[in-house]
Amino acid sequence: MSQRPRLGFCLALTLAVLPAPLMAEPWLCSFTVECDPTAGCATGGFTAQVIAADHADELFLSTAVGDSPIIRLTAPDSLPASYAGAARAGTAELVTIEADRTAIMSVHLFDGDARAITYFGTCEELT
Repeated sequence: MSQRPRLGFCLALTLAVLPAPLMAEPWLCSFTVECDPTAGCATGGFTAQVIAADHADELFLSTAVGDSPIIRLTAPDSLPASYAGAARAGTAELVTIEADRTAIMSVHLFDGDARAITYFGTCEELT
């Protein structure tokens, strides 16, 4: 019997039990599609960062509008990663980054008429 099939099996078994690569903040996300239920979807250019902006290990979502505190909803140092927070008055945000680095962000506006805007894009881990 050839040793090749055994080597392949051992390698596959070793890779299967190795932990997934660690993925943690900070993230730079570029969203290229914006969907609004009243206006439909359109191309766009919106960026956001998930950052640890202080020494207390607190996380923030940083956009052109400003920084807002968020919490990680999923296990640390792994993907997918989901973050949520209540931003400026009347806004809540949810960001999810998948293992392939695709991302979705929804912004819930509840100051006045409630609605949600959804953004689609990709994120890259900053080092």
